[in-house]
Amino acid sequence: MSYYSTNQYKEKENTWFEKFYFKRWFKDNPGPILDMGCATGNFISINPDIIEGIDIDEDCLVVCRKRGFNVKHVDADSGLSELPGDYYKGIYSKQIIEHIHSPLEYMKQVRRMLQKGGKAVLLTPNCPYALNKFFWDDYTHVRPLTKESLKRLALDAGFKKFTIYTDFRCFPGLGRLIRMFHLTPAFISRIQRLFFIQGLTLIIVLEK
Repeated sequence: MSYYSTNQYKEKENTWFEKFYFKRWFKDNPGPILDMGCATGNFISINPDIIEGIDIDEDCLVVCRKRGFNVKHVDADSGLSELPGDYYKGIYSKQIIEHIHSPLEYMKQVRRMLQKGGKAVLLTPNCPYALNKFFWDDYTHVRPLTKESLKRLALDAGFKKFTIYTDFRCFPGLGRLIRMFHLTPAFISRIQRLFFIQGLTLIIVLEK
């Protein structure tokens, strides 16, 4: 078993964070939605009728198939051309682009696969802040990305409408606070910035 297949699997009722992320970006999205780097399928589990996944970790894909999810073995670094163009209404890519050897080709493929009016949400470690803290802990990371490099990638890939921002930082008990007080990501980020707390993730939201 791989690191991710043994450490990332959760029962559906415990995937509050995946539910939160789905509502945050895809609440009214009718699908289909592609989860790129789906691991063991926690994000897919939120709405498996409209979400499908790809990954290169066969152990993770075995777990996904046992859960009844629609997944394929596709290498996001070189095999995205196998997937249909102008097809997905949503694309979710959590901590994948930093593993890619050609991020521009990756971004071009994301644009190709999106339907007109579709949305892609890509997450990556918040560099340069994360660079000397945890970025290289994952030996499969290829390159760090910054807000400026994400902007240039989006423009060179042909995107005209996109937003880049730093996400809030998670901590134990945050999920309960979000549910109790209906906190928004923007509010949490604003409060954390007041205390000079850096978010660990950069997010780029792209629209075709």
